[in-house]
Amino acid sequence: MGVVGRVTDGMRLASEGFSFLRGHPRLWGLAMIPVLFALLCVGGAGSAFWLRLDEIHAFFASLLPVLEAGAWWTWIWVGPGKVLFFLAGWLAVLLSFAVTFVGALLVANVASAPFLDVLSERVEGIALGREAAVTDEGRLAGALSSFASELGRVAFLGGIWILLTLAGVLVPGAHFVTGPLLVATTVAFLPLDYAGFALDRRGLSFAERRRWLARHRPTMLGFGGIAFAACMVPGLNLLLLPTLVTAGTLLVARTSPERDRVRDVGLDGSS
Repeated sequence: MGVVGRVTDGMRLASEGFSFLRGHPRLWGLAMIPVLFALLCVGGAGSAFWLRLDEIHAFFASLLPVLEAGAWWTWIWVGPGKVLFFLAGWLAVLLSFAVTFVGALLVANVASAPFLDVLSERVEGIALGREAAVTDEGRLAGALSSFASELGRVAFLGGIWILLTLAGVLVPGAHFVTGPLLVATTVAFLPLDYAGFALDRRGLSFAERRRWLARHRPTMLGFGGIAFAACMVPGLNLLLLPTLVTAGTLLVARTSPERDRVRDVGLDGSS
């Protein structure tokens, strides 16, 4: 399969995750819990952003140059420049709105991590035909572990967001670069997050996850891109968490990243 085909395959994962859940009604009750968390987080984030919209726009506008016409003929470039900076300011607001919504969904991921972990485990069991019983003690340990792992993933992405945001504020003109970088970083990270529960069960290190991501880069970009875009659709974003975790789990089940680890060990010549 070529690069375009793999990107398209990654984009289809979200719909496949939805179809999988729709075809297994016994998973619906478990899938609804993350939806409720997403409703609370996204609703709160969206309301806060709307209430501060004028202040947010004013902040980005303050970072842009102010053009003044010294004579009537200077409007030849001042006019288009003002339009360009006006659009740039609102584009920055739009990008920050997109990142805010994705951030709210990631917070919902953390809050609902134990439930998403169970959902991922059951999806994988159904997909591979090897459901396993788990004791109450094992379930409690797994819940705590999934919560900590998801918190670590979100903290990692949050750290990148903070660094890029500070660079955009402190370095003149850098926001033209850091804004798109925020989106690109989020798109690249989302597959690792939604596949994180299945990867945790395999005990893969962060370096191994990065290598897995790189080996399937076109598929990951397709999956991450459609997940990011879908997060921006009002209403749909509230239903995404269980669907995307299901899609990420199916992606792991198909690509078997643990085989990559065995191959890496063989190439390194280590035991």
